[in-house]
Parts: sequence; structure tokens; C-alpha cells
Amino acid sequence: MRYPLILLLPIAIVISTLGWKESTPSETPAPEIYTRWCSSCHGQKGRDFVDRNWKLGSTEEAVRRVIKEGHELLGMPAYGSTLTASEIDAVTDFIMDQAASKRGFNPTPPQQLESSDLVIRVNTLVDGLQTPWGMDFVNDTTLLITEREGRLWKLVAGQLVAIEGLPEDIHVRGQGGLLDVMHWKDDATGKEWVYLTYSKDRPGDANQSATALVRAPWSSDVESIDAWEELFVARPYEKTHHHYGSRVEIGGDGKLYLTCGERGRRDVHPQNLATSPGKVHRFNPDGSIPEDNPFVSQPDAVPSIWSWGHRNPQGMFRHPETGTIWTHEHGPKGGDEINILGPGNNYGWPRITFGRNYIGTIITRDTAMVGMEQPLYYWLPSIGACGMEVVYGDSWPDSWQNNLLVGSLSFEYLERLHLEDNKVVARERLLEDVGRVRDIARNSTGEVFVAVEGAGTVLHLEPIEIK
Repeated sequence: MRYPLILLLPIAIVISTLGWKESTPSETPAPEIYTRWCSSCHGQKGRDFVDRNWKLGSTEEAVRRVIKEGHELLGMPAYGSTLTASEIDAVTDFIMDQAASKRGFNPTPPQQLESSDLVIRVNTLVDGLQTPWGMDFVNDTTLLITEREGRLWKLVAGQLVAIEGLPEDIHVRGQGGLLDVMHWKDDATGKEWVYLTYSKDRPGDANQSATALVRAPWSSDVESIDAWEELFVARPYEKTHHHYGSRVEIGGDGKLYLTCGERGRRDVHPQNLATSPGKVHRFNPDGSIPEDNPFVSQPDAVPSIWSWGHRNPQGMFRHPETGTIWTHEHGPKGGDEINILGPGNNYGWPRITFGRNYIGTIITRDTAMVGMEQPLYYWLPSIGACGMEVVYGDSWPDSWQNNLLVGSLSFEYLERLHLEDNKVVARERLLEDVGRVRDIARNSTGEVFVAVEGAGTVLHLEPIEIK
């Protein structure tokens, strides 16, 4: 079987049996080990290794590493426990010979970056996207990716598969479009769901829009969905085309959290419990309202509100140890901030802020006020924070555990924030000039993946050496 879109250093993908397969004679004799394990996918003559865009490096060392270690998300088995060192060498030699048969082949190592204490390999898993916006793992072999232009993809076995049948009222304008995606499995029933957030056209008036949340049943073989269920629309609709927020997450309490930006109406929505924008909302996974929401009994309040006084939260994750929900949000000129959400908390925008208007004028001189929360951290100047994840898992050394990774839209890099007792004690720039970092995802083993708009790529960050 051939995977023309596979974006990894190609080597055998075992589809059915790991047993011997008879080969047909070829002009280029392959070593027996290649014929046995690899030819069914990559051709008797090493078809897939000629005239190829190598994503994980094309040096002998890189080829040998991928054969040995594999790459689970891209469908590449690890052969380190199956093949001997000499067998891996034989396959490597054959692959390098086939690659070198193309005139001008120049082996290149994979990209690396050096942090203050770690060398990291940067693997390009996907390229050619337009504006990747959200990512989430179905499992460690399937990654969902949205493009703001209104496309949903699943990356499985190295192949990008388009998911058809998306909502027809996606408002692709300004900062709007198809935004976040989340997969969730209901352990009680075994049912699986995919959730989308997007900017939704107002019925009958496509010049107005609102942040919307929908869901549909999910299965591993799905390639088209026609059963979207609308769970929430952050009314009122507005004529502006920015500040949709639009991150979605399941908290440690099993509840569904959704961020909604204030749509550029800072004096209307954030401090008004009767409207939905400028808030973080909390639902049961089916979209119903939990009975313990903080404003559920307040007659004039939107009952789904969990916290308020937000500007444009475009980063959110559930902490793997505490189950708490962390968000960050854009400030104006200065004042991007990180918050750990609590029920009913008011995070102050625009009555308190560390930022100013984009033209430099003062919004308010108040940075604190009774009854309003202080951020865990704020940036001056703003970095255009977007996407956020915590480093957690055996893939990373102790010095990186519970660090935060935050994307910068303004300065086009990935920021590492070192925390001690929930206080930022150090910052570090990674992937400088990579492009506008839009989202960060972590799989079950702690591996980190970064979506970059402009470049249209999804990167895999792989720690390889402690300095």
C-alpha cells in the first residue's frame, strides 16, 4: 500500500502480517530483510526513497534512527526490538543507495534547536496547510487539525484525510472561521465525540457572527459527518470579526469549558453577566448546564458562565495533576495574561489591566481592584499569546516538567515559561522566527506538537540530549 501524503522518513509500515512475502524479480536487487519487512509498502525497488522530500532527515544516522524507533503518529512501527543492528544497517544501506540514485541527492540532518538546557529535534510532520488553528489527539496514532478557512483533517498513518460535512454557516472573515477541535470519549458509555468551535453566521445576516460550539459522534473510520448538534451560541451576534476566543477543553471535573472573546466590545460584554461574550462557559458534555455553575440561579445571568471579565482567551488546557483549567488571553498593547480559573471569578477586563490601547493611550490606571482577580502572569509587551500547553510526561527531563509552552503570534516564536509554585521565574524563546504559533498539543505520553500558521506546518518537538 502506498501513502503518497506520508510526511515522515519512509520505511515499512506493516499492514497485515509480519510474515515472509514472496518477491518478484527486479532490476535492483534488494536485501532480503528489506523485501521481507518493507517492500509491501515501499516497493521492491525502494520506490518511495527516490526523489523524495525528506521530513525527518535524510542522513544515514536519521534513517537508521527512524527504522529503530519508529514514529507512532505517522504509522511507522519501531523495529528496534524486531531487527538486529546488522539488519537495520542493511536496510539503511539499501535506502541510502536508492536515494542516492537520484541526481543531486544531498543527505541533510533533521532540524534541531538548542534551549538553555536541552537539545530538541524538530520534526516537520505536516506542511502545506493554510491557517492551522486547533489540534487535538483522538489517540496517539490520530491527530485532528482544523484550518481556519473551514477545513478539518485527521492525520493517521502519515496521511492527511479530509473530514467532509462540516457546518455550512462558518463565518470565514477577519479572525473568524473554523477554530478549535476536541475529541472526547465518554467512559461511562464508550461513545466518542468530536467537538468544534467556530464563528457562526447569524441566520439571515452573514455580516454578523458569534462563537458557536457543536459536536457529533466520532468513529475511527469517519470521513464525513452530517449529524452536528449545536450546543451553544455566544449571543448576541456582532458585526465585528475578531475576538472570538474559542478554545474548548474537558476539565478534571468532567465538565466542558469554552472560552469566548468579547468581540471587540469591551465596554459592553466582559462585565455584563447577561451576555455571553467575554466569558468562559461551563457545560456538561452534552451541552446542558451543570447545577453547580456559579450564576445558574441568578435570574439575569447567562447560566453557563463560569468566569467573566475576559478579553480574548485563545489558550486553555487542563492541568494533568490538578485537573484545573488554565487560560491565557490577549491584552491590548501589553497585558497578555495567564489565569487559573475559579467559579464566578472576575478577571477584570477592562476595569483593570496592565495594558494600554494600541495607540498608546490609557485604558485605565487601575491594575487591581477589590473583587477582581490578579493574573498568575502577564506580558509587557504583549506577545500575542495563542495556544498553551503544559510540559508533562516521561518524554521530557525533570527541568521541563510543569513548564508552560505558549505561542506568540506577534513575535513568531514558542515561549517556554519555567514555573515554581505557580510563579513564572524564567522565560525562554524557542523556534524563533518560525511563524505565528497558533496551537500546541500534547499526546498521552507527553510528546509536544506545534501548529504554525503562515508556514502552514505541524511540528513535533523531540528532546534528544540534556546539555
